[in-house]
Amino acid sequence: MRYRLMATYRGVPYEAGVGPSGADVVLFAACPPPEELGFEPATGHWRKRVIRAEVDALWESRPVGTFRNEPCMVLDDLGDRLHIAYLGGDAGLAASLGYWQVDRGVFELLTPRDEVSGLIEERIEKPLRLAPPASPAATQSSYPYHPDPSLDLGPAPDLGLDPLLSPASAVPAPPREAVPDGGGRAARRQRVQTRDIFCELADLAAIPRTAYALETETEGALCLIQGPDGFEVFMAMDGARHEARSFPDEEAAYFYLFGVLAAEAVRNGALLPAVAPAGARHELS
Repeated sequence: MRYRLMATYRGVPYEAGVGPSGADVVLFAACPPPEELGFEPATGHWRKRVIRAEVDALWESRPVGTFRNEPCMVLDDLGDRLHIAYLGGDAGLAASLGYWQVDRGVFELLTPRDEVSGLIEERIEKPLRLAPPASPAATQSSYPYHPDPSLDLGPAPDLGLDPLLSPASAVPAPPREAVPDGGGRAARRQRVQTRDIFCELADLAAIPRTAYALETETEGALCLIQGPDGFEVFMAMDGARHEARSFPDEEAAYFYLFGVLAAEAVRNGALLPAVAPAGARHELS
């Protein structure tokens, strides 16, 4: 039970993703569908790219319920715990309930599942025909939302999570000494090296290159681009930037991007964590 984008194709519902353009839909199946449907095998799943006009329906599946008498939505089911998001608009109340602010106007929490009651699936239909967006707000998904730019609850608390799964702002990048180069060539070499290392690690982790976009914004992908104040990582979806994080240091941005992608790969079964016996040591050859 978790937040998902779903599509019905030939009468069967599938998990889905939108991209690389807003007209493209990628269908995902955990088990092999009938061969005549044309799904292609991938790591841990089967997938098929179609266009919006080919699907019967496209919707958001939102498990919503109540946490301490306030509305919430389940983002992920972790077994005995639920990753939930606050659906109200009161920042002070969110803080008093134990939520932490992960983005402007976005509040999340890990809680024992028995503390969430009244769970039902809320279905939000999405258009099959694309229309020119009237404004940036009109293209945003229902979550995350941004009720008030002035809201500020301060930094997120330390939950003791693995650095790859924690907000990257809690993981400072190692300092680098500035090297004069008379024209920025050294900085460009550093950027190329960092990008190449990231791509090599992503390939070793079997992370598809369609899952991310570097130095460009691609619909349906997790993107990393350079801005005027540093580097930004965000999910490009339906013409808007979601779950955006800003980093003054490029290495921190790439570290966070890899952590999010690797965590998703582990959750989907594409990347299985190795479990070593107690006291065992791993050495790189």
